[in-house]
Amino acid sequence: MSSAESEPRQRLFFALWPEESLRRELQRLLTGEPFKGAAGRQVVPENYHITLRYLGPLTREQRACAERVADTLRGEDFQLTLDRVGYWPGPRVAWLGSAQVPAALRRLVEALEKGLESCGFEAERRPFQPHLTFLRKARPKGLPVSVSPIVWPVDRFALVRSRTLPESVRYDVIRSWSFDGTVK
Repeated sequence: MSSAESEPRQRLFFALWPEESLRRELQRLLTGEPFKGAAGRQVVPENYHITLRYLGPLTREQRACAERVADTLRGEDFQLTLDRVGYWPGPRVAWLGSAQVPAALRRLVEALEKGLESCGFEAERRPFQPHLTFLRKARPKGLPVSVSPIVWPVDRFALVRSRTLPESVRYDVIRSWSFDGTVK
């Protein structure tokens, strides 16, 4: 077996990653009065994000190609208004999303998809629906019908690693890119 085959693969995804002040605002909303009747396992605020594209368990070469794609992307800052509460019965998750998806966000996701195809990734079949999961093993009963909107100013995206630990799942930002091409 070659050393590349024996290397552990990292589970990675591209995401919108909130600044700490927004993370605190989201936590206040999602643990506040409108959500008191919601049942499920809370996602820890440190893991709040919106997935742009799940990549899966990648080899070093696949990760490098995905990062090269991200290096080439340019975009424009935008605001994402989180103003909808939703529930998906299959995975049993409750989420916070947007009634109106900004055109700049759609263009970013489309550019990621196109670039990743050049790396050999299969195109995502599901339509993009930005959402922030806040409850797992959730039940729809007790979720609020409406929510006070939270405006998320977006000026970058990130490559994130998912690690399964004995006590929970942890997400770590590996790199982030500003829409002007600056890497953090």
